[in-house]
Amino acid sequence: MTTVVSNECGYGTTDIKLQRNVLTDMGTGPNVILLIGHNSVRRAVMSPDHERAATEDEITEMRAMVRQAMEDGAFGMSSGLEYVPAIWSTTDELVALMDEIVPYGGFFQPDPPSMIDNVLELIEVGERTSGRVIVTHIKARGYDFWGGSRSIINLISDARGRGVDIWADAYPYTSSGSDGSTVLIPRWALGRDPQNNLRGILEDVERKADLITDIKHNLNWRGGAANILVMDYPDSSCIGRSVGEMAADRGISDVEMVIALQMEGFERRAGGARLRGFSMSEIDIEAFYAQPWTATGSDANIALPSDGPVHARYYGTFPRKIRHYALEQGVISVEDAVRTSTSLPAQILGLQYRGQIRAPFFADIVVFDLETIRDTATFFEPHQYAEGIDYVMVNGQFVVEKGEMTWERAGRVLTRPDWNEF
Repeated sequence: MTTVVSNECGYGTTDIKLQRNVLTDMGTGPNVILLIGHNSVRRAVMSPDHERAATEDEITEMRAMVRQAMEDGAFGMSSGLEYVPAIWSTTDELVALMDEIVPYGGFFQPDPPSMIDNVLELIEVGERTSGRVIVTHIKARGYDFWGGSRSIINLISDARGRGVDIWADAYPYTSSGSDGSTVLIPRWALGRDPQNNLRGILEDVERKADLITDIKHNLNWRGGAANILVMDYPDSSCIGRSVGEMAADRGISDVEMVIALQMEGFERRAGGARLRGFSMSEIDIEAFYAQPWTATGSDANIALPSDGPVHARYYGTFPRKIRHYALEQGVISVEDAVRTSTSLPAQILGLQYRGQIRAPFFADIVVFDLETIRDTATFFEPHQYAEGIDYVMVNGQFVVEKGEMTWERAGRVLTRPDWNEF
């Protein structure tokens, strides 16, 4: 029952004390730990001139901000390495900032695409600094990369064998967060008036050829037309069907179906429909979950039904791991599903007196029925609480009692080291 709060996208404050005070004043349901956001630090120091490697003076300034955050109680640093402005950072920059985290026992948790090059860079950061690094929501994404889990697992296992302090977390779904905003028409072909822009491109032989190439790439990246579902569309009979199914029914190619969705769909919406891709393979998820160093992570925010469409992982991650991957598929044992959701993340995050049920640990406890526990959230109806979870305690207070939410804000904003709360 601990939430990691970071700012990987780079639009928040770098003031850890301010964040802690705000959250403490508001109250929180789960426990919370705070991370300093690399993107926020880089933006504060370099904005707007951030589309380049940082200078030595700029890195020195960033190091000071990270060091201050650690002094103020941050547990480590997060980074969205595929987001602006961190996408222009170098490995040397990451190593320099990591050097400020290591003396405090903190960790580095970037948000890379989890492909081989990204994992190699993270291993290098961990090896050069002797710091703890985490491959967050580890994955092998895109049809061409399915099965890539074996290479990634070998790299991490070899690094761990050399003494690199590297870990991972994963969520139990084949669809990512960005898969929920899938657009198969390339951005250059859309503009402010997608249908008219696309019509003009289709009349130009060379531009049409470029369009087809890009659509094929986007289809492949999302796992193929059979793995892309229509979530919202003017013609309600299309909702819940795959792009591949619709193309087959019409007797046209997948690319032609993508173009038809834009031309016949929502006039002002990019792609003409709200689509969800399933860009990952169950084979890779099972392989990652079988590793003793992979913790459970939802990569989700706290959500309310009024928030609209969200990923099913917001509600279903932890019960789904127990039901689907332990009880039904036997990928891991129930005991390991629990361990990787409790004591393992506590160990990775550096939490003291949490993650186990024994004295003198804090009473963060979940009581569930092994026969009935299951996730009920779907991508079409995500705001569904899990079944079979009867009681949840945070710091000894019930936040779920007899299956019902109590709405108690029993959580704490944890500081480092955690044991100072006794």
